[in-house]
Order: sequence, then structure tokens, then C-alpha cells
Amino acid sequence: MADSIHIPVEELKDTITRLAEIRARIEEKTGLERAGTEEDVGDGELISAVSSFDGAWKSGHETVQDNVDTYKEATQGIVDNFEKTDTDITADL
Repeated sequence: MADSIHIPVEELKDTITRLAEIRARIEEKTGLERAGTEEDVGDGELISAVSSFDGAWKSGHETVQDNVDTYKEATQGIVDNFEKTDTDITADL
């Protein structure tokens, strides 16, 4: 007897939702430039360091967001293909 194949489509859909949540959360956490100005902080070197860090932080977040988008799209493609295959097989039966 052949083993049945189980495709965890609902789990994949949950993964898509979680990836969207991760992306949104990362986007909310950026913006260290809000630390203030030299006048607010009183130290130009500190503001320069914060700005430099913020640029690297933002670039890193953009990379992570791009990766999350790629994983989300790939996972959605898997779900779409399995659902189409399931529909096609059901129709053929």
C-alpha cells in the first residue's frame, strides 16, 4: 500500500501570515534618527555615530525585509501549486 502524502497547506498559510507580520514589525522598529539633533543631545559626535548606525541598521532591515518578501512569495507559490494540483486531481476523479 502506498503511503499518503500530506502537504501542510494550512501551516504554510500560517507561515505566510507570520512572515507578513515579521516584515511589518521590522519596518516599525527602524528610525533611530529620531534620537534627536545635536542641539537635543548636546554632542555632535554622538549624533554622527547614531546617524551612521542608523544608516547601517536601515540597510540591514531592508535586506531582511527583501528576504522576508522572497520567502513569503515562494511559500505562497508552493501553496498555490499544491491547491491547484489538488483541484485538478479532484476534477479528474
